[in-house]
Amino acid sequence: MYQKCVCIATLPSPSTCPSRCAKWGVMVMCVCSFFFSLAFIVHFKHWREVFSNVEESTSVDLVMEGLHASHPKVIHVLRSTSFLHPPSTLPYNLSTDPQYLLSQHGHTWKHIHYFLTKMFQGERGGFFVEAGALDGQQLSNTLWLEQELDWTGLLIEPNPYSFHHLQHKHRKAWTSNSCISANQFTRKSVLVALKLRADYTSYPWYMKGSSYELGVNFGDLTTNLSEHIHYYLNSGDETYVPAYCFPLYSYLLALNVTTIDVLSLDTQGSEIDIVKNIPWEIITVRVLVIELVNSQNTEFVEYMVSRGYILVNNIVDYIFVRHGDPALTRLGKK
Repeated sequence: MYQKCVCIATLPSPSTCPSRCAKWGVMVMCVCSFFFSLAFIVHFKHWREVFSNVEESTSVDLVMEGLHASHPKVIHVLRSTSFLHPPSTLPYNLSTDPQYLLSQHGHTWKHIHYFLTKMFQGERGGFFVEAGALDGQQLSNTLWLEQELDWTGLLIEPNPYSFHHLQHKHRKAWTSNSCISANQFTRKSVLVALKLRADYTSYPWYMKGSSYELGVNFGDLTTNLSEHIHYYLNSGDETYVPAYCFPLYSYLLALNVTTIDVLSLDTQGSEIDIVKNIPWEIITVRVLVIELVNSQNTEFVEYMVSRGYILVNNIVDYIFVRHGDPALTRLGKK
C-alpha cells in the first residue's frame, strides 16, 4: 500500500503510472535476464570443458583395453584427441647452437643420409614415418626430405620432454607424443626416459634418444651397437612416464595413408615386432631404415626377403628396399 501511494504521489497523473511502472519492470527483467544469461554461458563453457576432458580421458582409457588396430574407437581417438598434431604452418625454428650442431649429424646419421639421398634425390612429395623422432632435428633422418623435397609424414616420439622440443621445431609433418605398439593392439605402457646426470654434459640428445619401453629385450650385449646402447643405459638418470601405444596401421588409417616411402624405426628394441605386424597386403612400404641391437640378425633378414625386400646395407643400420622399386635403380641395383 505504501508503494502504491509513493508511485501515485510522484507521477504527474494516475493514468501514466501503470505504463511507467511496466517499463521499469521490463528494464529490470532485461537486466536480470542479461546477467543470468552471462552466468549461464560462463558455467556452460566451464562444464563443457570439464565434460570434454572427461570424454577424451574416457575415450583414451577405452582404447587401452587392447582394441585391434582397425577398431573404429581407436581411429576416432587418434583423430579427435591430442595424439595427432597437424603439420606446422610456421617457419622452421631449428637450433643454431654450435654444441648442438656438432652432434646433429653424428652417430649413424651420415651413413643413412648417404643412402637416402642416392635413393630419393629429386623425388618430391613423398611420405615418411619416423618413430623415435627425438626433437625433430637431432639425428633426424627425415628433416632434409621436408626441407629439400617438400615431403611430409608422421613423427612419433614417446618421451614428453623430447616431444615438447619437437613441437617447437615447427616440422611440416604430423607429430604424435605416443609409441608404436609391438603388436596389432593398443596398449598403455611405461617409458623409461633417460636424462643427463649432473656429471654428463656432452651430446645430451644421444642420451635422450636411448630412452626405452619398460621390459624391452635389448638382445646380445656383446655386439658393438648393443655396447653403445648399454653405455647410455648406465650413464643416465631414469624417470618413468606413461606411454600410449598404437599399432602403426592405426596411425595410417587415421591419416588415410596407404603408402610409406620411408619408414625409419629407432624404438630401442621393438623394431622387429613392429615390422612383423605391418599388414603388408594393405600397406606399401618402399624403404625401411631400422636400427637393431644386433647387426647380424639373419632371421630378420630372411623374413624381409620373404616379404619381397632386398637388404642394401647393414653395416650400421639395416636398410631394406622393396624389390622393383625405382630407389634400387638409383642405387645401381636391380
